[in-house]
Amino acid sequence: MIVPVKDGAAFLPELLAALTRQPPHELLIVDSGSRDGSVALARDAGARVLEIAPEAFRHGPTRNWAAERTSGEILCFLTQDATPVAGWLAAILDAFAGDPRLGALFGPHLPRPDSSPMVARELEQFFAGFAPDGETTVHGPDDPPFLSNVNAAYRRACWEQVRFREISYAEDQAFGRDLLETDWRKAYVPAAAVLHAHDYGPIDVARRTFDEYRGLRAATGHVEPFRPKAALGATLRLTRGDRAWMRQRDWTAGRRGWWTLRALLHHGTRRVFAALGSRAERLPAPVRRALSLERRGDRG
Repeated sequence: MIVPVKDGAAFLPELLAALTRQPPHELLIVDSGSRDGSVALARDAGARVLEIAPEAFRHGPTRNWAAERTSGEILCFLTQDATPVAGWLAAILDAFAGDPRLGALFGPHLPRPDSSPMVARELEQFFAGFAPDGETTVHGPDDPPFLSNVNAAYRRACWEQVRFREISYAEDQAFGRDLLETDWRKAYVPAAAVLHAHDYGPIDVARRTFDEYRGLRAATGHVEPFRPKAALGATLRLTRGDRAWMRQRDWTAGRRGWWTLRALLHHGTRRVFAALGSRAERLPAPVRRALSLERRGDRG
Protein backbone atom coordinates (compact mmCIF):
# COMPACT_ATOMS: atom_id res chain seq x y z
CA MET A 1 0.00 0.00 0.00
CA ILE A 2 1.48 3.36 -1.09
CA VAL A 3 0.06 6.77 -0.21
CA PRO A 4 1.81 9.96 -1.39
CA VAL A 5 1.20 12.74 1.12
CA LYS A 6 1.75 16.47 1.38
CA ASP A 7 -0.12 18.36 4.10
CA GLY A 8 -2.76 15.65 4.25
CA ALA A 9 -3.86 16.03 7.86
CA ALA A 10 -7.46 16.93 6.93
CA PHE A 11 -8.31 13.39 5.77
CA LEU A 12 -5.25 11.30 6.60
CA PRO A 13 -6.49 10.22 10.07
CA GLU A 14 -9.73 8.98 8.49
CA LEU A 15 -7.82 7.07 5.83
CA LEU A 16 -5.43 5.52 8.36
CA ALA A 17 -8.32 4.51 10.62
CA ALA A 18 -10.05 2.82 7.69
CA LEU A 19 -6.88 0.84 6.96
CA THR A 20 -6.69 -0.43 10.54
CA ARG A 21 -10.03 -2.16 9.86
CA GLN A 22 -8.70 -3.80 6.67
CA PRO A 23 -4.93 -3.69 7.14
CA PRO A 24 -2.61 -4.13 4.15
CA HIS A 25 0.53 -6.27 4.37
CA GLU A 26 2.63 -3.09 4.43
CA LEU A 27 1.84 0.63 4.41
CA LEU A 28 4.28 3.12 2.91
CA ILE A 29 3.67 6.86 3.21
CA VAL A 30 5.79 9.04 0.91
CA ASP A 31 5.75 12.55 2.33
CA SER A 32 6.96 15.48 0.24
CA GLY A 33 7.39 18.28 2.76
CA SER A 34 4.29 18.29 4.95
CA ARG A 35 4.11 21.03 7.57
CA ASP A 36 0.81 20.05 9.18
CA GLY A 37 1.84 17.04 11.25
CA SER A 38 1.07 14.43 8.57
CA VAL A 39 4.36 12.61 9.15
CA ALA A 40 3.69 12.21 12.87
CA LEU A 41 0.12 11.06 12.17
CA ALA A 42 1.36 8.38 9.79
CA ARG A 43 4.10 7.14 12.11
CA ASP A 44 1.75 7.05 15.08
CA ALA A 45 -0.53 4.79 13.01
CA GLY A 46 2.33 2.37 12.39
CA ALA A 47 3.06 3.34 8.81
CA ARG A 48 6.53 3.34 7.34
CA VAL A 49 7.31 6.89 6.21
CA LEU A 50 9.82 8.00 3.60
CA GLU A 51 10.39 11.73 3.25
CA ILE A 52 11.43 13.47 0.04
CA ALA A 53 11.92 17.12 -0.87
CA PRO A 54 8.82 18.86 -2.26
CA GLU A 55 10.60 19.64 -5.53
CA ALA A 56 11.47 15.96 -5.96
CA PHE A 57 7.84 14.84 -6.19
CA ARG A 58 6.51 13.91 -9.62
CA HIS A 59 3.45 11.70 -10.00
CA GLY A 60 4.98 9.01 -12.21
CA PRO A 61 8.61 8.82 -11.04
CA THR A 62 7.71 9.10 -7.35
CA ARG A 63 5.25 6.21 -7.56
CA ASN A 64 7.84 4.06 -9.36
CA TRP A 65 10.38 4.95 -6.67
CA ALA A 66 7.93 4.07 -3.92
CA ALA A 67 6.91 0.77 -5.54
CA GLU A 68 10.57 -0.26 -5.70
CA ARG A 69 10.69 0.11 -1.91
CA THR A 70 7.83 -2.28 -1.21
CA SER A 71 7.68 -6.07 -1.42
CA GLY A 72 4.03 -7.03 -1.95
CA GLU A 73 2.78 -8.77 -5.06
CA ILE A 74 -0.18 -6.37 -5.21
CA LEU A 75 0.60 -2.63 -5.23
CA CYS A 76 -2.30 -0.53 -3.96
CA PHE A 77 -2.25 3.23 -4.43
CA LEU A 78 -4.45 5.78 -2.67
CA THR A 79 -4.24 9.53 -2.42
CA GLN A 80 -4.19 11.17 1.00
CA ASP A 81 -7.87 12.17 0.82
CA ALA A 82 -9.28 8.84 -0.43
CA THR A 83 -10.84 6.83 2.40
CA PRO A 84 -11.50 3.13 1.67
CA VAL A 85 -14.99 1.88 2.48
CA ALA A 86 -15.67 -1.48 4.12
CA GLY A 87 -14.68 -4.39 1.89
CA TRP A 88 -12.31 -2.34 -0.28
CA LEU A 89 -9.18 -4.46 0.18
CA ALA A 90 -11.05 -7.77 0.00
CA ALA A 91 -12.62 -6.74 -3.30
CA ILE A 92 -9.19 -5.89 -4.74
CA LEU A 93 -7.60 -9.17 -3.66
CA ASP A 94 -10.57 -11.23 -4.86
CA ALA A 95 -10.44 -9.60 -8.30
CA PHE A 96 -6.74 -10.37 -8.76
CA ALA A 97 -7.13 -13.91 -7.43
CA GLY A 98 -9.96 -14.58 -9.85
CA ASP A 99 -8.20 -13.54 -13.07
CA PRO A 100 -4.48 -14.12 -13.71
CA ARG A 101 -4.63 -11.85 -16.78
CA LEU A 102 -5.56 -8.89 -14.58
CA GLY A 103 -2.66 -6.44 -14.32
CA ALA A 104 -4.41 -3.41 -12.81
CA LEU A 105 -7.76 -2.34 -11.47
CA PHE A 106 -9.51 0.74 -10.18
CA GLY A 107 -12.59 1.37 -8.08
CA PRO A 108 -15.16 4.14 -7.77
CA HIS A 109 -14.78 7.46 -6.00
CA LEU A 110 -17.86 8.07 -3.87
CA PRO A 111 -18.83 11.67 -3.10
CA ARG A 112 -18.60 12.78 0.49
CA PRO A 113 -21.86 13.95 2.13
CA ASP A 114 -20.88 17.62 1.77
CA SER A 115 -19.84 17.38 -1.89
CA SER A 116 -21.24 19.94 -4.30
CA PRO A 117 -23.99 18.73 -6.67
CA MET A 118 -21.65 19.21 -9.63
CA VAL A 119 -18.99 16.93 -8.21
CA ALA A 120 -21.38 14.39 -6.67
CA ARG A 121 -23.44 13.94 -9.84
CA GLU A 122 -20.35 13.72 -12.03
CA LEU A 123 -18.74 11.04 -9.86
CA GLU A 124 -21.91 8.97 -9.59
CA GLN A 125 -22.64 9.04 -13.32
CA PHE A 126 -19.03 8.68 -14.48
CA PHE A 127 -18.24 5.53 -12.51
CA ALA A 128 -21.67 4.00 -13.04
CA GLY A 129 -20.89 4.07 -16.77
CA PHE A 130 -18.10 1.51 -16.30
CA ALA A 131 -20.44 -1.12 -14.86
CA PRO A 132 -24.16 -0.48 -15.46
CA ASP A 133 -25.00 -3.81 -13.83
CA GLY A 134 -22.84 -3.09 -10.77
CA GLU A 135 -20.49 -6.03 -11.45
CA THR A 136 -16.75 -6.10 -12.02
CA THR A 137 -15.91 -5.30 -15.63
CA VAL A 138 -12.69 -6.40 -17.37
CA HIS A 139 -11.25 -4.07 -20.01
CA GLY A 140 -9.32 -5.14 -23.08
CA PRO A 141 -7.60 -3.34 -25.98
CA ASP A 142 -10.81 -1.82 -27.37
CA ASP A 143 -11.98 -0.37 -24.04
CA PRO A 144 -11.23 3.05 -22.51
CA PRO A 145 -7.74 3.27 -20.97
CA PHE A 146 -8.97 5.11 -17.87
CA LEU A 147 -7.17 4.45 -14.58
CA SER A 148 -7.01 6.62 -11.46
CA ASN A 149 -4.32 6.39 -8.81
CA VAL A 150 -6.71 8.01 -6.38
CA ASN A 151 -7.85 4.39 -5.97
CA ALA A 152 -6.00 1.78 -7.99
CA ALA A 153 -4.07 -1.46 -7.58
CA TYR A 154 -1.49 -3.21 -9.75
CA ARG A 155 -0.08 -6.70 -9.96
CA ARG A 156 3.65 -6.24 -9.39
CA ALA A 157 4.58 -8.22 -12.50
CA CYS A 158 2.43 -5.88 -14.59
CA TRP A 159 3.89 -2.76 -13.01
CA GLU A 160 7.42 -4.08 -13.55
CA GLN A 161 6.68 -4.63 -17.23
CA VAL A 162 4.83 -1.38 -17.92
CA ARG A 163 5.88 1.07 -15.14
CA PHE A 164 4.62 4.61 -14.81
CA ARG A 165 5.95 6.99 -17.39
CA GLU A 166 8.45 9.64 -16.30
CA ILE A 167 5.81 12.36 -16.43
CA SER A 168 4.61 14.89 -13.88
CA TYR A 169 0.87 14.30 -14.22
CA ALA A 170 -1.68 11.75 -15.53
CA GLU A 171 0.74 8.88 -14.98
CA ASP A 172 -2.24 6.61 -14.29
CA GLN A 173 -3.95 7.43 -17.58
CA ALA A 174 -0.70 6.76 -19.44
CA PHE A 175 -0.29 3.44 -17.62
CA GLY A 176 -3.81 2.42 -18.60
CA ARG A 177 -3.06 3.12 -22.24
CA ASP A 178 0.32 1.35 -22.13
CA LEU A 179 -1.14 -1.67 -20.30
CA LEU A 180 -3.80 -2.25 -22.95
CA GLU A 181 -1.07 -2.54 -25.57
CA THR A 182 0.23 -5.65 -23.75
CA ASP A 183 -1.39 -8.99 -22.92
CA TRP A 184 -2.47 -7.68 -19.51
CA ARG A 185 -6.02 -6.56 -18.78
CA LYS A 186 -7.41 -4.04 -16.34
CA ALA A 187 -10.72 -4.00 -14.51
CA TYR A 188 -13.23 -1.75 -12.83
CA VAL A 189 -14.27 -3.17 -9.44
CA PRO A 190 -17.35 -1.41 -8.02
CA ALA A 191 -16.90 -2.95 -4.56
CA ALA A 192 -13.41 -1.45 -4.20
CA ALA A 193 -14.72 2.03 -3.42
CA VAL A 194 -13.27 5.05 -1.64
CA LEU A 195 -14.78 8.26 -0.36
CA HIS A 196 -13.17 11.01 -2.41
CA ALA A 197 -14.26 14.28 -3.95
CA HIS A 198 -12.40 17.43 -4.92
CA ASP A 199 -14.54 20.47 -4.20
CA TYR A 200 -12.54 23.54 -5.11
CA GLY A 201 -13.50 27.17 -5.36
CA PRO A 202 -13.76 28.67 -8.86
CA ILE A 203 -10.11 29.73 -9.09
CA ASP A 204 -8.74 26.36 -8.01
CA VAL A 205 -11.24 24.56 -10.28
CA ALA A 206 -9.65 26.45 -13.16
CA ARG A 207 -6.12 25.63 -12.08
CA ARG A 208 -6.80 21.96 -11.39
CA THR A 209 -8.53 21.59 -14.78
CA PHE A 210 -5.55 23.22 -16.47
CA ASP A 211 -3.17 20.70 -14.84
CA GLU A 212 -5.49 17.77 -15.53
CA TYR A 213 -5.77 18.46 -19.24
CA ARG A 214 -2.15 19.29 -19.88
CA GLY A 215 -1.38 16.00 -18.14
CA LEU A 216 -3.80 14.20 -20.45
CA ARG A 217 -2.09 15.82 -23.44
CA ALA A 218 1.29 14.58 -22.25
CA ALA A 219 -0.01 11.10 -21.39
CA THR A 220 -2.42 10.38 -24.24
CA GLY A 221 -2.07 13.18 -26.80
CA HIS A 222 -5.62 14.40 -26.12
CA VAL A 223 -6.36 17.97 -27.22
CA GLU A 224 -9.63 19.31 -25.88
CA PRO A 225 -11.64 21.05 -28.64
CA PHE A 226 -12.94 24.50 -27.88
CA ARG A 227 -15.75 26.11 -29.82
CA PRO A 228 -17.59 28.83 -27.89
CA LYS A 229 -21.05 27.77 -28.98
CA ALA A 230 -20.41 24.12 -28.16
CA ALA A 231 -18.81 25.06 -24.82
CA LEU A 232 -21.87 27.11 -23.89
CA GLY A 233 -24.16 24.25 -24.87
CA ALA A 234 -22.16 21.78 -22.76
CA THR A 235 -22.21 24.14 -19.78
CA LEU A 236 -25.99 24.50 -19.96
CA ARG A 237 -26.54 20.77 -20.46
CA LEU A 238 -24.39 19.84 -17.48
CA THR A 239 -26.06 22.49 -15.32
CA ARG A 240 -29.48 21.08 -16.20
CA GLY A 241 -28.18 17.69 -15.10
CA ASP A 242 -27.10 19.17 -11.77
CA ARG A 243 -30.50 20.76 -11.29
CA ALA A 244 -32.23 17.43 -11.96
CA TRP A 245 -29.90 15.75 -9.46
CA MET A 246 -30.85 18.37 -6.84
CA ARG A 247 -34.57 18.01 -7.51
CA GLN A 248 -34.35 14.24 -7.08
CA ARG A 249 -33.01 14.89 -3.60
CA ASP A 250 -35.72 17.44 -2.74
CA TRP A 251 -33.41 20.38 -2.34
CA THR A 252 -35.23 23.64 -1.65
CA ALA A 253 -35.73 26.14 -4.47
CA GLY A 254 -33.38 28.61 -2.81
CA ARG A 255 -30.64 26.07 -2.42
CA ARG A 256 -31.09 24.90 -6.00
CA GLY A 257 -30.88 28.48 -7.22
CA TRP A 258 -27.59 29.15 -5.44
CA TRP A 259 -26.01 25.95 -6.70
CA THR A 260 -27.29 26.56 -10.23
CA LEU A 261 -25.18 29.72 -10.36
CA ARG A 262 -22.19 27.84 -8.98
CA ALA A 263 -22.76 25.06 -11.52
CA LEU A 264 -22.78 27.48 -14.44
CA LEU A 265 -19.49 28.97 -13.27
CA HIS A 266 -17.99 25.54 -12.54
CA HIS A 267 -18.81 23.96 -15.89
CA GLY A 268 -18.00 27.06 -17.90
CA THR A 269 -14.63 27.37 -16.19
CA ARG A 270 -13.80 23.74 -16.88
CA ARG A 271 -14.60 24.11 -20.58
CA VAL A 272 -12.21 27.05 -20.95
CA PHE A 273 -9.34 25.73 -18.84
CA ALA A 274 -9.53 22.22 -20.29
CA ALA A 275 -8.83 23.76 -23.69
CA LEU A 276 -6.04 25.91 -22.28
CA GLY A 277 -4.45 23.02 -20.42
CA SER A 278 -4.29 20.77 -23.47
CA ARG A 279 -2.50 23.61 -25.31
CA ALA A 280 -0.20 24.52 -22.41
CA GLU A 281 2.97 24.05 -24.43
CA ARG A 282 2.02 27.16 -26.45
CA LEU A 283 2.00 29.33 -23.33
CA PRO A 284 5.04 31.01 -21.76
CA ALA A 285 6.40 29.27 -18.66
CA PRO A 286 5.35 32.10 -16.27
CA VAL A 287 1.77 31.84 -17.58
CA ARG A 288 1.77 28.05 -17.18
CA ARG A 289 3.01 28.47 -13.62
CA ALA A 290 0.34 31.03 -12.80
CA LEU A 291 -2.43 28.83 -14.21
CA SER A 292 -1.22 25.64 -12.51
CA LEU A 293 -2.63 24.50 -9.18
CA GLU A 294 0.70 22.78 -8.57
CA ARG A 295 2.58 25.91 -9.72
CA ARG A 296 4.37 24.00 -12.45
CA GLY A 297 5.87 25.95 -15.31
CA ASP A 298 7.17 22.95 -17.27
CA ARG A 299 5.59 21.83 -20.52
CA GLY A 300 4.55 18.36 -19.31
